[in-house]
Amino acid sequence: MIDEAASVAKKQARPRRRAEQREATRLALIDAAIDCLTEEGYGALTTRRIAERAEVAQSTLMHHFETREALLVEAIAVLASRLAEDALEKIDLASLRSPEHREAVLDQAWLQFTAPPALAAAQLWVAAWSEPELAATLREIELRLSSIIVTTSSTLFPDLAEDPRLLGLIDAAVSLIRGLVMAIPVVGRELVDARWEAIKPLIVEASSQFLDEPAA
Repeated sequence: MIDEAASVAKKQARPRRRAEQREATRLALIDAAIDCLTEEGYGALTTRRIAERAEVAQSTLMHHFETREALLVEAIAVLASRLAEDALEKIDLASLRSPEHREAVLDQAWLQFTAPPALAAAQLWVAAWSEPELAATLREIELRLSSIIVTTSSTLFPDLAEDPRLLGLIDAAVSLIRGLVMAIPVVGRELVDARWEAIKPLIVEASSQFLDEPAA
């Protein structure tokens, strides 16, 4: 009776183990795609290279993801989620209330947008010009990130939640930073950092005009 029960338990455990192994391999492939993008760039993002980094056969990758685009869609979603969580954790938007802390908040945002994972993600936004599959996924991510920004801003600044200038101010700062990021591979990080330092006081001034003297 004991042997029979043990045999049944083993049979039930096998499908669970196989499912866990499949999920582990799938996650390893997604992580490998993100690592490849971050460390080697979008041009190196091939199924062969991703499989090598995940230490699996290319046929195994194709078993889990029928196309390179299918893998990229999942990898992008995971990468965007990680970036959003990290940004919300490290960028202290509440400090925008304090004039003496506003420059530090902007510096936090700059560091987040110019960190290797964020620079890797920026390559995907460029690639979307020629790859419709990426564009559709990135559009969903943009909407999700916008929703996070709206919710966070409304929570931190409830008295300004109805003032469209709040989201406009945040959107302007984010769009400016993203625009500068696109210039990094063209003119180099040092020059772009210098441009940021020159522009930053203007953003601080604009935010102070709004946050210190909100419209009636």
